[in-house]
Amino acid sequence: MAPGIIRESPVYVPMRDGVRLAADVWRPDTDDPLPVLVARTPYDRRLLAPRLGAEQLALDGYVVVSQDCRGRFESEGEHWQPVELEGDDGYDTVEWAAAQPWSNGKVAMFGASYGGYVQWQAAIARPPSLVALLPECCASDYWDPVWGPGGAFRIANRVGWTLTVGMEEARRLGLDDPTVDEVRRLQDTAGDDIVARSEAAAPVVQRLMEHRPLRDVPVFDAIAPWYRGYFEHYRRDHPRWLRSNPRSHFAAIDHPVLHVGGWFDVQAWSTIDAYLGMTEGSASEHSRANQWLIMGPWTHWGIESGIVGDLDFGPDATLDMTTLRREWFGHWMHGRSTGVLDRARVRIFVMGPNIWRDEHEWPLARTSWTPWYAAPDGGLSPTPPPPSAEPDTFVFDPNEPVPTRGGRMLSASAGARGGPVEQGDLARRADVVTYTSDPLRDSLEITGPVRVDLWVSTTAPDTDFTTKLVDVGPDGRSYNICDGIVRTRTVAAIPLEPGAVYALPVDLGPTSIVLPAGHRLQLQVSSSSFPMWEPNANTGAPVGSDTLDDLRTATQRVFHDQAHPSRVVLPVIPASSTLAGSARARDEAIP
Repeated sequence: MAPGIIRESPVYVPMRDGVRLAADVWRPDTDDPLPVLVARTPYDRRLLAPRLGAEQLALDGYVVVSQDCRGRFESEGEHWQPVELEGDDGYDTVEWAAAQPWSNGKVAMFGASYGGYVQWQAAIARPPSLVALLPECCASDYWDPVWGPGGAFRIANRVGWTLTVGMEEARRLGLDDPTVDEVRRLQDTAGDDIVARSEAAAPVVQRLMEHRPLRDVPVFDAIAPWYRGYFEHYRRDHPRWLRSNPRSHFAAIDHPVLHVGGWFDVQAWSTIDAYLGMTEGSASEHSRANQWLIMGPWTHWGIESGIVGDLDFGPDATLDMTTLRREWFGHWMHGRSTGVLDRARVRIFVMGPNIWRDEHEWPLARTSWTPWYAAPDGGLSPTPPPPSAEPDTFVFDPNEPVPTRGGRMLSASAGARGGPVEQGDLARRADVVTYTSDPLRDSLEITGPVRVDLWVSTTAPDTDFTTKLVDVGPDGRSYNICDGIVRTRTVAAIPLEPGAVYALPVDLGPTSIVLPAGHRLQLQVSSSSFPMWEPNANTGAPVGSDTLDDLRTATQRVFHDQAHPSRVVLPVIPASSTLAGSARARDEAIP
């Protein structure tokens, strides 16, 4: 403990129903009332402490409160369920902190991942003492971390995370179970680092991901009874999601927010969605004018390293969160002149040149929305396809899915890891169709949301299509830029008509990268990426209900003719353009 800092642990914070939640409090050794920063977590506040920078923040004149969520670790309460009770508990914690003798009545919240979820839930509840938020890599739409923007189950993300958080419920229940015992042994070898403990359970996660029916994963009924609800609440517009989603409540939230995320973070869509939603529709002009966005090259919770996947983006690619918190909260909580509001509203890391760049909006006003078309000869170019051409055909077998290499993974799982990863021989698989451009004559900047328009047919009543944008270097090495998936039942009525041609939009999410001259751009189309996504059984049965015996193959066709122009729409930033104008809606300018 640093000299001059007092730490109290545990401090029990009373909730409105009498349940007490355990917290640690760091504060300067002074009688002066100070602003309070609150972080709440389901992951054990004692393990989270090194990531908070609590001592440094206390030295800078804050009281820091780190709290276990209800029903977690040293907090009272039974049967924790994600998100459900975080609004009231967040409200009560904020108002408790504001009323303490060491507080000046001003409270802000900070934290990453689920530590961002709890900020949004508290903001929705509108505690009067809450001043500002700083959510890092977190969701604004809770359907998205489960089903993704395309409606396919994020199997590694959800099965791995459910097992990790369910271990605390197993401890509380005193559960005698061989799976739980195996995970305990594996986690004990990983020490106290939260991410390492999660990744240590990978062998068990792999086994659970292979279980079918997926909604009936063994042990989850005991340690995570809420898991089954993922499949019962499949639709994005289900009231279960709409009721708790931050994006459903932006109009009622009235706080300055600094949004921080990464291009290879599983929450990349949500981070930008929250920034746009609050900028366009939050409760007051004060709130709308004080939304700020930082997007780096990171994977989930990887903000402190410039090494992402296989690539090193350099020392400038990291973000010192303690310094950023001091600057952000220094303005809003202390009234200091930190310069944080003198910067551009949007700050992005451009991969390739590996530089930070200030912008004024998202998407960028100077974007040239440029379609690159799949060609019958396997090419990819801005030239529209010919009037007629035979489609490309492949067979998708869910028993032999395409392996995930890189991308927006929550953590390493089943040999897959996030970020830009060398793609190896994936493009040579029979169930992957590729379209590759000629070497670029000039550098090409792609900054913004990327979308693919696919024209396809299938023999299955319901299936998936995946797309991946890839940078192919002159030496033949290739790295993923962004990728996405669409489950056909999310955009078309099932069962699909065999052989009928369907138009499928695939959201590849946001990115910012410059491809140098001589590189080639490649679009890969397939129907799987495991363990990022659950392989579709191709049956059309209710999600999560298929058994291993139900899995069947599907014959897929990708069309690329004048009537069915499969294409990727790139947000191209002209090299000679200037920063001017305001953001315009993407679809208004797409040809």
